[in-house]
Amino acid sequence: MNTYRKPAITTEALLLAALLLCLFVPFLSETLFTTKGEPREAVVAVSMLHQGNWILPVSFGTDIPYKPPMLAWCIAALGWLNGGVVTEFLARIPSALSAVVMLMTVYFFIRKRSGASIAAATVLITACAFEFFRSATICRVDMLLTAFMVTAMLALYRQWESHPEGTWRPSLIAALLMSGAVLTKGPVGMLLPCMVAVVFRWIKGGEGFWRPIVSVGLAGLLSLILPALWYVAAYHQGGREFLDLALEENFGRFTGSMSYGSHEHSVWYNFGAILSGFAPFTLLALIGLFSRPWSWIKRRSGSLLSRLKAMQPMELFAMLAAVLIFVFYCIPKSKRGSYLLPVYPFTAYFLAKYAFSLAAKAPRTVKAFGWVIAVLGILASAAILLVMAGIVPPFGHGNTLRIIEMLAAEGHRVLPPAMCILSLIGAALLGITMIKRNARIGLQSTLLFMPLLYMMIQAAALPASMNYKSDLPLATRLSATVPDNEKVYSFRHGRMERFYTLGFYTDDRLLRFDAEQPSEGYLVLSEHDVDYVTKEQRPDLKYEPVTDLGRSGEVKSNLKLMHFSPKTH
Repeated sequence: MNTYRKPAITTEALLLAALLLCLFVPFLSETLFTTKGEPREAVVAVSMLHQGNWILPVSFGTDIPYKPPMLAWCIAALGWLNGGVVTEFLARIPSALSAVVMLMTVYFFIRKRSGASIAAATVLITACAFEFFRSATICRVDMLLTAFMVTAMLALYRQWESHPEGTWRPSLIAALLMSGAVLTKGPVGMLLPCMVAVVFRWIKGGEGFWRPIVSVGLAGLLSLILPALWYVAAYHQGGREFLDLALEENFGRFTGSMSYGSHEHSVWYNFGAILSGFAPFTLLALIGLFSRPWSWIKRRSGSLLSRLKAMQPMELFAMLAAVLIFVFYCIPKSKRGSYLLPVYPFTAYFLAKYAFSLAAKAPRTVKAFGWVIAVLGILASAAILLVMAGIVPPFGHGNTLRIIEMLAAEGHRVLPPAMCILSLIGAALLGITMIKRNARIGLQSTLLFMPLLYMMIQAAALPASMNYKSDLPLATRLSATVPDNEKVYSFRHGRMERFYTLGFYTDDRLLRFDAEQPSEGYLVLSEHDVDYVTKEQRPDLKYEPVTDLGRSGEVKSNLKLMHFSPKTH
């Protein structure tokens, strides 16, 4: 008897991959660095290329990296291929590509177990959730870490699926993926996938207590071999300073014993972060509450453990991954919305099933959500087009006026107006679909339109609202003022405070004034720090103002360039 097996690579899969690439990749260079987070990561790669040190490079003259080097390695490798130059695009592309690879892995994984419709919906809900999309298009370690962790968890699930009776052997694929996670942000990249896999295998039963621990634990131990090589090499270079920093970042952050405050919030912060991070799909879930969704959910009797065991394996694994990781990140004082990114694809799986159930049981709910997205798309696209065309004159003052002026300037380019027109047409077609087609097709059309809306935002709205805050003009002014053979120092209050954007755009030229204690050179500092530096920290020097660099969007203050030299008595 011949059996037909659906090919892994289908036209639908190729189209989905192309859509994800279009969503995340083409507009990465449209927005400049404006906050300290992105250039802080990118400048490490710049330092690697300058110094030829791929283990523990030094930025700002003295600073060693406080995270493992996987992201910096990726950026530096791309910069090396680009002739030694790191750009915003190259700094962000590892996040974007890792998001695409992870989402396509999730697609194939879910398609095999729940069907193509649920798989595609899961991927699109994940990709278009606000926090996930934001993290996939910026230069931070969070998306790369998420990709390694999620794919490692899927590999551990596949191992259980291949050996439902149990196995003592470790998953080498999962071990390799967890190695990447550990090299991205430390041991947490191994601990969380192992925790989810062990609890899942315990609940499913049939293996005893020790077999899951040994099998998964061995994979976890194997995943530490490659990172251990780097840690040893980094300790050889950085010594006690590196060891103290590594311990503080990996253990002090979790126990709340760090020497500086870092995103400290209460446990309720994570609930708000996940709700806002899943926007706009949080709105769909809230609208669904008015359709009495619980009336068609089957109630199960028995203990919690028996009900968990009765769940479908895929649903149990996804639920455990979402809940356990969420709870884990509620424990430490340090909390950020991006820490919860590994939760997103697993939660999106349940949102996708919920959305299709609403389409069948409460179609008006799904259509209402589709109408909200369509109207939002029409209003946003039309408003931006009117400003670009000059029909709406500049108004407001301060930042509002700057954004309007930037939008008007974008109108002279081809790409921003073109994306607005495409978004406007797509939103109008979505509205027509909501009128003429059923709720299931309306849901699918909404999910397909949302990437187009995000692309319009990247091409038109984000550059206009962000680029005017960048310190690139300040860096250009600084480089033009100070000769290449002169040293430039910088000073900011605070142990972890640096001019990261200025440092990146000056090609890691800035040195630390407080650490190096120089006697002559140029100094960049905020106008608020002038009195402290000149009268308290180094009153033995003579300071001569050179120029005002302008207002820094990162520091939110005007920056001064001064020349200093020894006082003559």
